[in-house]
Amino acid sequence: MTLLNSPWICRKNTMSVVYKNILDSIRVSCESCGLNSLCIPRGLNENEIEKLDISITHKTILRQGDTLYKQNSIFTGLYAVKSGALKIININELGEESVVGIFLPGEIVGFDGFSSDKHQCTVSALETSHVCKIQLDEIQEAIPNIYKQLLKHASNFINDTQAKNSLIKTSAEKRIIAFLLDLSKRHNERGYSAFDFNLYLSRSNIANLLHLSPETVSRTLRNLERTHLIKLESKRVKILNMTALTEKNEV
Repeated sequence: MTLLNSPWICRKNTMSVVYKNILDSIRVSCESCGLNSLCIPRGLNENEIEKLDISITHKTILRQGDTLYKQNSIFTGLYAVKSGALKIININELGEESVVGIFLPGEIVGFDGFSSDKHQCTVSALETSHVCKIQLDEIQEAIPNIYKQLLKHASNFINDTQAKNSLIKTSAEKRIIAFLLDLSKRHNERGYSAFDFNLYLSRSNIANLLHLSPETVSRTLRNLERTHLIKLESKRVKILNMTALTEKNEV
């Protein structure tokens, strides 16, 4: 993967040392990327990996609040999150925003435009993030096996969305615990701590995602903290008793 099309290259002479270091750190092929087992199938041969690198391009780093794509924009491909975190929202006819979910490193974004050729949601960066764009047409032609795997990702995305929608029928406490355990599991899959991680979303955004009021979210989190199941530090959470938290979710 290269950065030849990046606007940062045009300003190379004036770029700070910090950004030069950042760009150097993301000049990496899919073969050496630590997240490749999450994004793409294992067991690709050297020729397939080379074709994959040609079909994937780097996108300019997104700063917090930057938009990756907007609702109703034309679908041009998928994006694999390399670092950072993204938020996906849907905007209804009244202009009201609904938080649909968040994406972490190794996860693929863009399936909301897969079938209709238009994105059904807006995706923006929750923090400084970097994504790799997947050119579907090129991959379908060059590496059919990966294209099939991407279709499986799409199916998983739909199943996960349906599972999260079913949470609406449960209590506020169970919704919040399920949210915490989901983040814990996803962090663990990426080699990060399953017990100490960023919540990414504000209390109001968590409330929006879980169909609760911000007051209910804050009160429930405080209750979990008072019973020594978790410890809150601004947007970070520490799980102090994973067993008890899991059991509460199963009752």
